[in-house]
Amino acid sequence: EMRKSFLVLLVGMILIVGACTPKDSFTIQGKITGLSDGTIMELVPGATHKQEKPVAEAIMTKGGFSFTGNVETPRLYYVMVQGMNGVIPVVVENGLQVCIHGKAEKRDYNGQMFVEFSDIKVTGSPVHDEFLQKIDFRTKLDQLYEDKEKKHADINRKIGEARGNKEQVLLDSLSRTEAYAQMEKDEAAFFEKAEAEITKAVLDNKDSWWGPFLMLNLMNWFEEDQKEWFEAFSPEVQKSYYGQIVYKELFPETLEGKNAPSFTVTDSGGKKVTLQELQKNKKYILVDFWASWCAPCRKEIPNLKALYDRFAAKGLGIISISIDKDQKAWEKALSEEQLPWPNFLDDSGISDAYGVKTIPAIFLLDANGKVLSIKLRGETLQKKLEELFQ
Repeated sequence: EMRKSFLVLLVGMILIVGACTPKDSFTIQGKITGLSDGTIMELVPGATHKQEKPVAEAIMTKGGFSFTGNVETPRLYYVMVQGMNGVIPVVVENGLQVCIHGKAEKRDYNGQMFVEFSDIKVTGSPVHDEFLQKIDFRTKLDQLYEDKEKKHADINRKIGEARGNKEQVLLDSLSRTEAYAQMEKDEAAFFEKAEAEITKAVLDNKDSWWGPFLMLNLMNWFEEDQKEWFEAFSPEVQKSYYGQIVYKELFPETLEGKNAPSFTVTDSGGKKVTLQELQKNKKYILVDFWASWCAPCRKEIPNLKALYDRFAAKGLGIISISIDKDQKAWEKALSEEQLPWPNFLDDSGISDAYGVKTIPAIFLLDANGKVLSIKLRGETLQKKLEELFQ
């Protein structure tokens, strides 16, 4: 499993006074330099652990844009440029007129377009100011993380090069060095401190919606330990908007023993293909959710290839579905990995339908589309397939 990750880019926010707005709605007005008129801005729900679709769009006109909406309770939204990475987080509630001022610069990081926002000032939202106060400790964590990465840049570079060149002997040798041991020690210390800080932030707010909200905002996924946090929340907090999102993630309904959610994907030629069509003439199917940026996913690929080589002729099929937001990054990874089975980009919420929270996530289906397992990887997956095909 990939480790908990923490947002490392923090944005400084300063107050500006906004105008009045109706009590049953909110307004967000933005003035961002560096973006041309005609740029489409999107308002996307945040802190849900899902790839949310925009709830509103606005066209940049004379350097400005505006969103209007309504919420039952405070919500976090991301203001984004359509089709690009980079966000401005803003927490709103009804009755507010929020203003966002700042700068934007488009950058290309390894073929991925990214909007770098700077000098951002969010005003008119007291609940946003409170949000910034509650996550202020992340600034120190970010600095600790950067210091750790700089300190161990040399050994990290050597490991990366050896892994890229598939030099296993060199990798084994590097893993026995003092530099590697110190890096492991420092990394363990960092994550221990980060976990302690996040635990405190959540439990200090266990009596309000901030508790589950901070869980979702500060963590990319949850583990068994976090069930105790949820149980510490009051019934009202557990039933809150963010409380229910946390609950469904911590206590999910398993798909094992049930029919797999059907889906339709688009192949490279633009043709629509259904799960049922992909299952045709297959005894078993592996539905593999992954992403180009997911190191454990890429590490699992050689194992999947080996299993495919052994069992494809006997009726094993594999369907890989990437949750990449950047199509070019996905296509680049496909070119590098050369996967010999059907591959698709999840642009219709398939991962949500399958309840995917962490990747890699591999679902084993029988010929009728029944889910036999949702947690098999590596050696356990190999043994299961050997058992099924014996």
